[in-house]
Amino acid sequence: MKALKTKDLVNVGIFTALYFVSMAVGNFITVFLAGLVMPGLSSLFIPAVVGLVSGPVYMLMIRRVPRFGAITIVGVIMGLFLLVFGHFALSFIPYAFCGLLADLVQSSLGESRPNLARYLSYVILTFGCTGPVLPLWFMKDAYVASLVRRGKSQEYIDGVFAPITGATFLVCILATLVGALLGAWIGARIVDRHFNRIPAKQ
Repeated sequence: MKALKTKDLVNVGIFTALYFVSMAVGNFITVFLAGLVMPGLSSLFIPAVVGLVSGPVYMLMIRRVPRFGAITIVGVIMGLFLLVFGHFALSFIPYAFCGLLADLVQSSLGESRPNLARYLSYVILTFGCTGPVLPLWFMKDAYVASLVRRGKSQEYIDGVFAPITGATFLVCILATLVGALLGAWIGARIVDRHFNRIPAKQ
């Protein structure tokens, strides 16, 4: 893959905005619909639902901007959005790291094994969305401290951590994997069927 050009950066900005919209839709579906069925657990499924609905945006982006750096930019900006919207400070790191790793996978395998590259890179990027929830299991004290600084009550904090067990961690990881794979499949089908006549940018 070649270096990003100015017009590529414009396209990346557009696709980043579309990815953000799809992430917002995934959050809405999970919190307001799944929350009715699984109150207290819905936030653990946000990465899975985001992975499910964002596939078409991602697949079209890597077709239109097949250059190293595009996915990294998306990951970094999404991580910054999490910070702006008040999530745990370290939630920025997984999205930025996963964006870079997905970029490396896509750039190294994209020409020799394109299908594997786009599926695997999308799954990796989707796991960046677990940034806001992973600290619930691995950084409880720091997470609690951040909630206290934000003025949350002990009752609220207890409610947040009530479903946090080893079992729900596995459920979160497996659901994210399944959601990302389904989203990648749906996205690939849509792009291959409806955008196949549009040549990839060179």
